[in-house]
Amino acid sequence: MEFAVEYEFGKYLECECEGVTYILGGDTDIKWKLYRGLKRFSTGKMLSEIEEHVYGDDGIVIRVEGKKVKAKDINLLLLDNRESFFEDLRLSRGSMLNQFIDTLQEEFDITKKIDVLNDEILKLEIVFLERFSDLFTTIRPILKQFTFADLLKNSLGLSYYEAENEYPLEMMDVATVIDDYCDILQYNLKRMQKETWMWIMNPNAFIDNNAFSYFINRLKQICSETNLLRVFIFSDECLSICHCEEDIANTVLVFQNEQQQLPEFDDLISSIERYYPDHLNYERPELLKSLYRIFPYVGYQKHEDIYLKPRDMVLLKVVSQLLDVPCREKRLDFNAELTNLELKYLQNE
Repeated sequence: MEFAVEYEFGKYLECECEGVTYILGGDTDIKWKLYRGLKRFSTGKMLSEIEEHVYGDDGIVIRVEGKKVKAKDINLLLLDNRESFFEDLRLSRGSMLNQFIDTLQEEFDITKKIDVLNDEILKLEIVFLERFSDLFTTIRPILKQFTFADLLKNSLGLSYYEAENEYPLEMMDVATVIDDYCDILQYNLKRMQKETWMWIMNPNAFIDNNAFSYFINRLKQICSETNLLRVFIFSDECLSICHCEEDIANTVLVFQNEQQQLPEFDDLISSIERYYPDHLNYERPELLKSLYRIFPYVGYQKHEDIYLKPRDMVLLKVVSQLLDVPCREKRLDFNAELTNLELKYLQNE
């Protein structure tokens, strides 16, 4: 799927996206502007005059296969903290859980039970009527019929359990609700058949690495089974998750107002080998891990120090040269991990 989203007037992130797409690189401003614009786009409201100065008269433009997309055409899920994750597991308007519960009113067993309740209410009304008739001549009681909406408004509550102990939802560990979140997401996708985009911003801030790896694997499965879900992950830091080789071609690097979607893993290895100062002595899994450690720092221009392994720093400089982006000098105590050629390469500006 060819995808383009505007983050400032006339400036777009463009990429091919299928399944899970990783948006990494050292330009934190672009990532933030993209996410900010998506949150605004998701409201479906017209821009204010001030916002038009940022995005232009046409508003925030998103295109798929060259065609402009409206907010009503897609379902947007935005995750940037614990609360945004839990929001869809509450009985709140528009939440995925609420959408699921709305479908229950179509269940035969539930409608039948409501009919039984209404029969009992009718019998109770007769009892009321008898008591009123003993005293009144002009006043008669009426008991309202029970509806599914009454059930949701007045009777339905939710309890959340972790290790058989009840907790308020906001105190739950995100890891414990991942399966429930994914199950209800998949249920709603199959029921509604509506294109859904999930945007995850800096997941390290609200979910641990093991849980996030599991979450991504569940999402990839849902993407494959439904063909209705697209997942985009922004991160300013290394994601210490288990990447596969196919993730490379689904990774976009943003740096100094530029962007580059990576080629297939084998093609990237060939390019790195041409620039590498010595023999590229990496096993494929080791190289894959190293690449995802350095990707968030490609084009990184902030003054804060970057702490990377010496060999990772060699790889960072090589990838930076491939993309023709400056690689800021890192003053670290290089040790015997590096060959003489690797050390000279790093020290040579």
